[in-house]
Amino acid sequence: MIQLRYSYKTKITFSENVHFHHLLLRCTPNNFDFQYIKEKRISILPAGEISLGADNFGNIVHSVFIAKLHNFVEFESSGVVQLNTYRIEETLNRLYLYPSKFTQPMSNIDKLFIKMKLQSEASTAEQVAILSDGIQKSMTYVPGITTVQTTASQSLEIGKGVCQDLAHLLISLCRKAGIPARYVTGFMQGEGYTHAWIEFYDNGSWYGYDPTHNKQIDTGYIKIAHGRDYEDCSIDRGVFKGLAQQKLEVFLKVEQQQ
Repeated sequence: MIQLRYSYKTKITFSENVHFHHLLLRCTPNNFDFQYIKEKRISILPAGEISLGADNFGNIVHSVFIAKLHNFVEFESSGVVQLNTYRIEETLNRLYLYPSKFTQPMSNIDKLFIKMKLQSEASTAEQVAILSDGIQKSMTYVPGITTVQTTASQSLEIGKGVCQDLAHLLISLCRKAGIPARYVTGFMQGEGYTHAWIEFYDNGSWYGYDPTHNKQIDTGYIKIAHGRDYEDCSIDRGVFKGLAQQKLEVFLKVEQQQ
């Protein structure tokens, strides 16, 4: 068991004033079997109307509306989380067996899957590890090549991508193997940005697997949201009135407490 303190801050600066700004924020962790929230807080500037709810996947969502003119938005989520071994006991939603927007198994994914030659006698965890190993041999982690709209097939075609792309590809391969899998957004220890990994389903429980680091997750990861793919788990999404360029600044720090 470990205890982590996290601080996540995003600032969006606009080149011109905007108004009637609607935001949906998924930046607050929830309680799970392996994850207990001891403290949590969120602050948003400039002040606006805020309502708290949940999406169709049970992720915590803050809905924000800022009517007045403003040239920046800043939100910060912070708190303390207690973590045990990564496992979530849950009844399976069969939705996670089927392809989604970013995980469609196109011909290049089919070819990669066949090349891996999964053995039926291997356990589910062993099969996921084999699929992740295959991704490591086919992909190189390179920021700035893909976007949030890049599909698993497109990133495999390029042979480069970031955690989101590796997660989408592993999900696609898992589902092709008949292993339920879902996309997860969250934080991991250190400083930098949000991270993406997957959960695979085995004998009544979800387990975490990080294809970027090619390992099954034991602990040290704070889960924020899950869904079919990135489309269901974006940290922030917004629309506003006005014509303006946007500049995004993100800061994340996750450290272990004694």
